[in-house]
Amino acid sequence: MNKKIIYRLFAILLFSTLLLSNKIFASEEDIFKQALAYTVKIKTRIDKPFLGDEKGAFTAAGFLVDVKQRLVMTNAHVVARSPSHISVAFYNGHYYKARKLYVDPFLDLALLELPENSIPKGIKEAELECNNIPAVGHPVGALGHPWGIFFTGTRGVISGLTDKFGGEFLQTDAPINSGNSGGPLISMKTAKVVGINTSSLNKNQDQNTNFATPMKYACKVLQLLQIGKNPSPPELPILFQLDIDDNNKLIVASTHLASDLIALENGDIIDGFKNETQFIHALRGKLDHFSLTITRQNKKMILSGKFNVMQLVTERQGVFVSGIVIAPWWIRDWQEVNLPPLVVNNVEAGSIGDDQKIQNWDNLVAIDRKPMKNLKELFTYLKEAELQKKKVHITLKRFSDLDDRLYDYLERPLKVVNLKYFGGKKSSPP
Repeated sequence: MNKKIIYRLFAILLFSTLLLSNKIFASEEDIFKQALAYTVKIKTRIDKPFLGDEKGAFTAAGFLVDVKQRLVMTNAHVVARSPSHISVAFYNGHYYKARKLYVDPFLDLALLELPENSIPKGIKEAELECNNIPAVGHPVGALGHPWGIFFTGTRGVISGLTDKFGGEFLQTDAPINSGNSGGPLISMKTAKVVGINTSSLNKNQDQNTNFATPMKYACKVLQLLQIGKNPSPPELPILFQLDIDDNNKLIVASTHLASDLIALENGDIIDGFKNETQFIHALRGKLDHFSLTITRQNKKMILSGKFNVMQLVTERQGVFVSGIVIAPWWIRDWQEVNLPPLVVNNVEAGSIGDDQKIQNWDNLVAIDRKPMKNLKELFTYLKEAELQKKKVHITLKRFSDLDDRLYDYLERPLKVVNLKYFGGKKSSPP
């Protein structure tokens, strides 16, 4: 073959490669351009936080998933599991007040409902990957507002799938920083959203270990809401064994199941599920009756039964008094350690409660030596004290720093001011 033909073939190959390369880059630019339209800014303001949230104002991301029903998807931690004020804005648009339609108590997932006429004309909802988990090496892009730099895109690959942090998450090296939370993690091959940007590892010497809630699990919640069904997970008075050795087995460690619920026992292996996320995913929308295949003492068997549905996060209530937020326990195993039913969720800096050295996680044992069984009893007693303008004495049970005990007990005087019953659908005690 003469040199002219070789040079010509090389030139054609080089030209084709450049065209292909430009096409790939243009395609990724188009994917981000499309995402700019359906991604939103979310402003959240929290006045009275429950445990796990902080008082203050924050900005993060979300994305439009249903134009007709005006639904935006984001993280639960973005909009808070406490009562909060939410505003949403599209790219170069105005902020509109949004309603928390649903906040999941298990997945880091929330869905907001926008008001009518708030979605700009021509905006299309994000296309979601509801069936498949992307493989390791799959190229992805993250869109959000890192450190308040709005509508910023980053790029990386899927690094893996992990359940080491309380749920099943996509792992990615696409940078996810503060303000990225709630935004879309997008396939750079299909343009579909594969996850919700959620968190980063945030350890010294870490090199882009970031996490997203898989869209596979978020989609089921969305689909149930779209047809008017409650997507809430089951109320699980169950603890599962930690899978330290990656055996991918879901083993019951402790149960507090009522007699009318499915008869799981300690040591049961629930077949077909590698972790709790998969188990809860399978049960959503059908808690009234289902069957499980289990292994009990090396024997296979089928159990049928039901679970109670978990209380909606949006219906949680609390009592605010003298700068202190008090609410019922929200963890599944509080009975195991003999704790009272009410716990301090937040103490405002500089408040009367702060001055009396009351702390988050303090357990409310009694008021004036009278045990308080629920929020209604607490509010009624404190209201009478407020009307009479008298102090009360609050008995608290606190996890101890000492080596020879689990708890410390203390009693503190408290002037009752600014008493409020808040949260949920009611503004007064039930």
